[in-house]
Amino acid sequence: MEFSEWHSLIQNYWNAVSHEDFAVRFKNIKEIYEFIDLGKRIATLKETIDRSFQRHEELIKQEIRSNLQNWSPNDTSDKIDKIRDKCLNLIEKDLEGVPGCNNQNCDECMKTHKENIDLEEYLKSKNNEKCEMETKQTIKKYTNLNRNRISAGLKQVLKASIIRKGISSESLDIINNNLENILKCMPNRRFSDYERKQKVEQVWNILRNHILSRDDVTSIAKEIDKEVEEEYSNSELYSRYKTNTLPDLSKQKAYKIINLIINMRVSPYMELNDLEALHHKLDNLIDIIFKERAAYNFYHGIVRDLKKEISKIILPSNFLPEFKWKVHLYALLKFKPKMIKYQEEWDKENTPLGMLDQKKDEYLKIIDTRLQYGHRLISEGHIAGDYLLRVIHKKAMNAGNRERINEVLGLSWLTNAETIRLKYFGELASQVQSGNKDKAIQYFLNPKWRIEAWFESQVDGHTSGKPRKKYEETFDAEFKRVFQEIRNCQKFEGIKNFINSYMIQVDYVDYKLDLNGNQITESDFKILRDNIEKELTTKGSRRNEPFQNPSNDKTVMGRIGCTESCTWCGALCWGNRDHHVDSNSTKVHHTSHQPSGLSLVIYHSSKELDACPCHKTGDDWDVWYKGKGPIKWRVAKINDYSDWKFEAHCIHHFDKLMCWFFDKLHVDLAKHRKDAKPASYGKLREYECVGLDYYSIMSTLREKIR
Repeated sequence: MEFSEWHSLIQNYWNAVSHEDFAVRFKNIKEIYEFIDLGKRIATLKETIDRSFQRHEELIKQEIRSNLQNWSPNDTSDKIDKIRDKCLNLIEKDLEGVPGCNNQNCDECMKTHKENIDLEEYLKSKNNEKCEMETKQTIKKYTNLNRNRISAGLKQVLKASIIRKGISSESLDIINNNLENILKCMPNRRFSDYERKQKVEQVWNILRNHILSRDDVTSIAKEIDKEVEEEYSNSELYSRYKTNTLPDLSKQKAYKIINLIINMRVSPYMELNDLEALHHKLDNLIDIIFKERAAYNFYHGIVRDLKKEISKIILPSNFLPEFKWKVHLYALLKFKPKMIKYQEEWDKENTPLGMLDQKKDEYLKIIDTRLQYGHRLISEGHIAGDYLLRVIHKKAMNAGNRERINEVLGLSWLTNAETIRLKYFGELASQVQSGNKDKAIQYFLNPKWRIEAWFESQVDGHTSGKPRKKYEETFDAEFKRVFQEIRNCQKFEGIKNFINSYMIQVDYVDYKLDLNGNQITESDFKILRDNIEKELTTKGSRRNEPFQNPSNDKTVMGRIGCTESCTWCGALCWGNRDHHVDSNSTKVHHTSHQPSGLSLVIYHSSKELDACPCHKTGDDWDVWYKGKGPIKWRVAKINDYSDWKFEAHCIHHFDKLMCWFFDKLHVDLAKHRKDAKPASYGKLREYECVGLDYYSIMSTLREKIR
């Protein structure tokens, strides 16, 4: 345990002394700290596992590119089958050993091995065989999920690469054949810029129309509609679906109230926080379906899978049948535009026409260059030089992107889920203190979406000169090396081998210098080399392209942890990302519970916002929720909230912050629920929500995230 954590633990032990049940509190504090500590250790190991797979994924991609460069679409089908099988075996064999490859030079696997040993030693020191076994199962399961996901992705890369290589070769043949006819008829003078531009467009249109004529375009919207009709043929839902009118679930009666006299305090409508949670689940069902698939593309049976996921969400509830159908309708209408958008993105990378359009600038440049210079070796020299510059730029961009991600991961407040939350809530508290309550209220009304949006904005908005500097250093170093390699070549084979091996070092570059070496004379070689150098020197300047957003990186987004909120009080879970699929105790959501009124929960007798946090709710108290009640809290926790821990986190500075928020916001929050009243002063005082010192709280927060 680090000193800061030890210091915090001692502080919380000391706070427990002031309570009569301090012996029980000591035990609870120790247990919750060990629980949180184990979760952090698992999260750290998972992060190193991710990096190991990412490293091997890149190595396998490069090997695939190398194997495919030895293949020509004119080769026999037997040869491509052998190359495909070789690549598939490579994927399976290499990933089998990750993250425990025996290569001493693989830093990522070595780091993972060390973290794994540290975790095993930690587990043994706890002398808890059940916990040790379940934790190992969690890591094994996570590793297998990563392996399956990466394997599926690499197989899709292989498939797309074969298609793209075929399209590239076919496209160049069409370009060359058309250029040959144009150049035969070229006047003694060269084409003017205007004439050349017309010819470029002419050849491009011929090429695109050829690929388009073979493209079997299917309307995804019609495919989705067809599957919806098949899956919901026995209901009226399809006719409602065709109207494309999204139902307003807030205005639909959700629960059947059996005895209205006894349950006068139970509303048949969903409460705002429950409705927001339902909306979020339904809005993101497509991501659940695609979670373990290689790509986000339509497949037959997807609506059937969607229907199953919708049913999983509403099955444990006591929703009215009509409301359930409205939920299905809502989910389908949310799914359709997302699926169409995902399919459009997938088509760009995986269909012949999409691949061609992605390379439009490349092909226009090739056509223009050959028309401009005419002579095959001169134009080929310029084209080869252009592709060398493309690879140099891509390598430099990759270096800049990695630098940007590593810089973000190194930010002090990005250490773990706790420090991220403290920074976010510190900013909200500062705004509230200065009189601006809007963002804080928006957060408490929709915790998951708000903190994720804020986090993405923060990491993507972080700027410094380091990524650009890394790009420039890499670009200059690569340019110098490439130029020197070309200049040092004394034979055509030397240039050919260097260029072709350099092309496979990045993705999405399909160029291959494929001139017949037997027909290249010494003077031809000099023409080729001189024009490569000319292209490099005249066009070899850095480009000002934006770097990728860090929020697109899995490791960066993993740092925010789980963003599910307690269905009762709305407090964010503090577990690691996707911990709910773990095999051990850490799969349970846990949090520093907050006054329930922050989630618009009310006392049903007084209608006042509830100042009591979940961990202080008595087991024998009656509660009402989701059309149910009265139900004893101990029963509700077991029957409907078993995926959450309700013990106190015992992180007192955070508890105080949430109580401070409730004191400052309860009047404004009450306006967002029709039947709610602000909390009474008596309840605020009872649950220690008054008299809190903002400056003392903020001082502690700043110390924690420093």
